[in-house]
Amino acid sequence: MVSFYRSPLLLLSGLVFNALVSVAADQDVFILQQPSSAPPPKTLPLRPIEWGQLNFISTTDTHGWLAGHLLQPSYAADWGDYTSFIEHIKETADEKGVDVIVVDDGDQHDGNGLSDATFPNGEISQKILMMAPIDLMSIGNHELYKCEVTQQTYDMLAPHFDGRYLTSNVEIMLSNGSWVHIGQRSHRFTTKNQGINIMAFGFLFDFKLNCENSRVSDVEDVVQQAWFQSAIREPGIDMFLVFGHYPIRFWPEMWAIHRAIRAVHKSIPIQYFGGHSHVRDFTVLDSRASALQAGRFLETVGWLSIDGIEPGKSEDSPNYGKPLKYSRRYLDFNPYSLSFQANKTLGPDGTFGTKNGRKISKIIDDYRVKLNLTYPFGCVPTDYLLEKAMYPGPNSLLSLLEDHVLQNLVGDDETLHGKSRLIFINSGSLRYDMYGGIFTVDSGYIVSPFDNAWLYIPSVPYSIAKEILGKLNALDYIFMELTTPISRTMMVRQQNLGDTFDINVMNSLISAMSGPQDQEDLKTTGYVTIDDYGMDGDDTPHKPYPLYYLPNAVATNDSFPADGSAPESTDVIFLDFMKPFVLEALAKIDSTTPKDNWKVLEYGGKPVKELIKDYVRGWGTECIKDTR
Repeated sequence: MVSFYRSPLLLLSGLVFNALVSVAADQDVFILQQPSSAPPPKTLPLRPIEWGQLNFISTTDTHGWLAGHLLQPSYAADWGDYTSFIEHIKETADEKGVDVIVVDDGDQHDGNGLSDATFPNGEISQKILMMAPIDLMSIGNHELYKCEVTQQTYDMLAPHFDGRYLTSNVEIMLSNGSWVHIGQRSHRFTTKNQGINIMAFGFLFDFKLNCENSRVSDVEDVVQQAWFQSAIREPGIDMFLVFGHYPIRFWPEMWAIHRAIRAVHKSIPIQYFGGHSHVRDFTVLDSRASALQAGRFLETVGWLSIDGIEPGKSEDSPNYGKPLKYSRRYLDFNPYSLSFQANKTLGPDGTFGTKNGRKISKIIDDYRVKLNLTYPFGCVPTDYLLEKAMYPGPNSLLSLLEDHVLQNLVGDDETLHGKSRLIFINSGSLRYDMYGGIFTVDSGYIVSPFDNAWLYIPSVPYSIAKEILGKLNALDYIFMELTTPISRTMMVRQQNLGDTFDINVMNSLISAMSGPQDQEDLKTTGYVTIDDYGMDGDDTPHKPYPLYYLPNAVATNDSFPADGSAPESTDVIFLDFMKPFVLEALAKIDSTTPKDNWKVLEYGGKPVKELIKDYVRGWGTECIKDTR
C-alpha cells in the first residue's frame, strides 16, 4: 500500500512513457503488448494484489475478446476465468469485511470474431458479457458508431444492469423522436461491508462520430447542468466514483469533472476509472483522488485498493481529509495470474474454476464453433507485428501488406484492370498483430475488423500522386476520429518532449528503469508500465518490448511500366475513411485544383481482412495437419 506522493522522477518517467504509449484508440499507435510466448512459469514471482478498505476490479476496451488470446498464452484466460476470479475475490472481500466493486468502462464491440461475426455486432458476445457479476458499466464510442448497436445497448445492456449502466452524457432517440439517456445519469449506493455511501457517474469523452440515433453532450457542459450540480450536492455522500470511456492522462474530460466536484467538495474522496487509449495507467489528481486505466483487449485486469475513507464523516469534521492510501496492480489476463491473485489452484482438481465460470467458458467455446470462427485458412510462418517490429522490415505487418498483399486487390470495373495504380492504406486499418500459427476466421477479425470500402481517383498525374504519401505521413495522425488521442497526445508529446525526442531513448529508459532484477531471469516480454506510482504496478515482471514508430500510411504501386519508368498518370486507391486526408493532401500538392474537383469513385474489391485471408491460403496448411 502506497501513500500519496508524486516524486519528480516518477512524474518525468510517467510523462515520457505515457506521452508515447497513450496515443492509441480505435486503431493503435505506440502500444506495448504481450507477444506470443510460453505460459508464465509457476516459479515466476508475481506481485500480489494488496487489499484495502475499498477495492476495485476494472476492465475496459474488451472489444469482444471474451475468448482470450488463443495464440498468446500470457493473455489466454477467457471470460469464464474472469467470472471465477470475480466470484472468488468477492467471497474473500466478505471474509475480510471489506468491499469490492467491479467496473467496466465500455467499448465491447469491434475487434474479435465473437463480437463482430453477428448482426447486429455483439448479438452473442454482449449476452456472454452480461454473465459476469459486474457491478457498474459505462458506454464506449464503439457502442455508438452503428445505429443498430446503439439500439442493442439500450435494449439489452441498460435493462440488464437495472440502473447500474451509466451514460451521464449519452442519449438515444426513441422511435417517437424523443431523447432519453441510454442508461442512468447517476447511481447512488452503499457498499455491503464498509457502509460507504457512493455517488457514481459514467461519462464518455466528447465523441462526435456517433450514429444519428444517439447524441453525446460535451462533458464540460454536462457538469454545469442542474441535474449534475444537484447530484454532487446530495447530503451524506462519502465518495464519488466517476468511471467511463475517457483517457486518464492528457485529455481534458476527466479534469472538467474533477474541477466541478472539487468546486463543491474540497476533500471528499473521488475515484476515476478510464479507457479508450488502450494503455495501463494510474494517475494522481490530488491527495484524495486518483484514476486507473486497465489496458485493452482483455490483456489486463485492473486492481485498485484504497484505505482512509471515512464513512459517515462530514467534510467539516476535525481531522477530515487526510491523504488516502492506494495500491494498484495490472494483472496479466491468464489463468495462472488470476488464480494466484485469487489464492486458488489450477488443474483438474483445482479450486479456481467456479461452476459459473466453467459454464461461461463452455458457452464461449460452443459459440466459436457455431460462428465458424475456428475455420482455418492457412499457416502463418512467423509473427508479423505492428509497433513491436521495425518498419520496413521482415517482421513488419505493414511491410507484408505493402510488399505482398495489397497488389491482390481487384476492383469491380474490369476496364480498370491492368492500369497503373497506387494503393494506400493507413496503419490504423490494422488493429492487432498477426501471430505465427493457424490463421482462422477469427484471426481475420482480430488483425483488421473493419469492413471499409475502397475508393479511387482516376488518372491522377504521377507528378502529383507520388507526393501523396509524404503529405499523409507528415500529419500527426490519419484516423477515423478527428478528435482522437493521436492528435491530442501528439500535441502534448511535442510540447513536453520536443520534436527531436528519440524513441530509442525511451526504449533505453524503460530497460534501465525496469528494476534491480536481472532481466535475463524474466521469462516473458511484455508490459513494463510507468505510472505516477512508479514501475511496480504490473503483477508479472516482464522484459520490456521495444517500440517502433509506424508511418501514418503505406502505399504500393501496381502495374507500373515494366522498364521501371514512371507512368504519366495513375489511379489513386484508398480506404473510404482516408478520403478527407487524401483530398487534403492533394490540395496541398496542387493548390490550383480545389479538392472538391477531384472525382472520387467507388473501386470495389475485398476489404483488407479478406485480402489477408487470401494471401495466408498461399502459405499452406501444414500446421493445421499437425494439430489433427
